[in-house]
Amino acid sequence: RDELFEKARGEILDEIVNLSLVSPQTWEEALGRKLWEKVAQHVFENIYLPAAQTQASGSTRQISTHNRSGTFNTTVDIKLKQWAENQLPIKSVEVGWETLKEEFLKLMERAKKGKEHDDIFDQLKAAVVETAMNKHLWEDKASEMLRVIQLNTLEDRSVHDKQHWDGAIRFLEESLQDKIGVNEANLKEVVGPGWYERWTAWKNRSPEQSSRNATKAELDRLLVSESDHGPHLSYEELTTVRRNLSTQGVEVDNETIRETWYPVYRRHFLRAALGRCYDCRRGYWMYQQGMETELECGDIVLFWRIQQMLRVTANALRQQVMNREARRLEKEIKEVLEEMSSDQEAKSRLLTGRRVQLAEELKRVRQIQEKLEEFIKALNTGGHE
Repeated sequence: RDELFEKARGEILDEIVNLSLVSPQTWEEALGRKLWEKVAQHVFENIYLPAAQTQASGSTRQISTHNRSGTFNTTVDIKLKQWAENQLPIKSVEVGWETLKEEFLKLMERAKKGKEHDDIFDQLKAAVVETAMNKHLWEDKASEMLRVIQLNTLEDRSVHDKQHWDGAIRFLEESLQDKIGVNEANLKEVVGPGWYERWTAWKNRSPEQSSRNATKAELDRLLVSESDHGPHLSYEELTTVRRNLSTQGVEVDNETIRETWYPVYRRHFLRAALGRCYDCRRGYWMYQQGMETELECGDIVLFWRIQQMLRVTANALRQQVMNREARRLEKEIKEVLEEMSSDQEAKSRLLTGRRVQLAEELKRVRQIQEKLEEFIKALNTGGHE
């Protein structure tokens, strides 16, 4: 077991060396991707949608288009600052830690697929890495450093060139398409299968889905007549929808109308936002000149700011990983290996299998054989005397 442990130690230390050979580009792509996965929900639900829906809402009685975009920008600025001062740096450090762990485990998995891999070490390696990872804490000052970088980046509202503008439009389009896909699935669950699916897949709507589908049709008509409707229904609108449905023989309560309204309004809003994306492709020159037009591209600027924040955060985290955190993890793994090297119980628990048992039995047989030989030798010597 001691010999096996030393061999396992060598293999783990080789993986740490391989970790230092991961390219900066690989680190930054992994960190940027994971950071967006972590923050996308917050950006959409807590920053973009509230600001955009305040802008779209007719109830605010906007004076002009410029006033509407001013409302959007002010709301966005306040929410971004609050986010960058509190949650974002902490979430970024979590992302750095998780990415470091994932990249190291990927290297371990890759090594398992190698021709020379010996699965007798798998349990020991996993225990060493898990113990070291649990001990590993990111540097305290890292979060503060990220806070400063992120605040500065998010405060910049000036899109540098057309290439950046087009990149932000693609980023927003992809995000909107994802949200539309999720919302369509939710809406389908609420109103049941459509005409084509009912015929081809022999599926029927439940009575509740049928009444919700009728409610959806009424709400769609409401949105056609008022395309810039806000995210909430007034009491008068609820009453009108309920009365119209009642004349069709469909009885629903206000709660059912509100529950159906959420995915219906969300679909309307997301599609309108996607339409603005397409319109804003030709809007960079007007944005650059600061012209007041009917074109509202504030959401493009917001997603450009988010995109820049993701880029600088991934870069800063990559430097922290490569310059400090990977070395600290290496030190912690070496400490765990050192502790385990003198822990026979841990070795017995983690280095198991028929081969180990056979090797131990052979060793015991050899020891008994050596003792017997010594005993026979001693007897022979005593006999001669």
